[in-house]
Amino acid sequence: MSKSKNVSKAKGVRAEFTEYDRRVGQAFSLHIAGKAEAAIAEFEKLVDECQDHIDANYGLALAYKAAKQHDKAREQFQKVRQYIEAERAKQASDDTARFQMLLRMIDQHLATLS
Repeated sequence: MSKSKNVSKAKGVRAEFTEYDRRVGQAFSLHIAGKAEAAIAEFEKLVDECQDHIDANYGLALAYKAAKQHDKAREQFQKVRQYIEAERAKQASDDTARFQMLLRMIDQHLATLS
């Protein structure tokens, strides 16, 4: 983990819920509510705290896309893809299905941004 400030990395689907995870959920709530700029601000803070956190980076990519910042969205989706591949290489198979699903979703988003 590059720039982590006491952010625990989840190990598998059933990992304990952390304060950081709660904040990621709040940022996703802003995104879902259509508040793209507020979501971007929150996701950027989260990514600053934990540069390679998959869910925070994915949320940032979605928020950029919603804000029609397509170049930033495309770049962010590519980063998420790299973080997923790096995490897959470290793990056995407990999150394989989740990672495969996320990669398919990323590919779909990137196709709409092309």
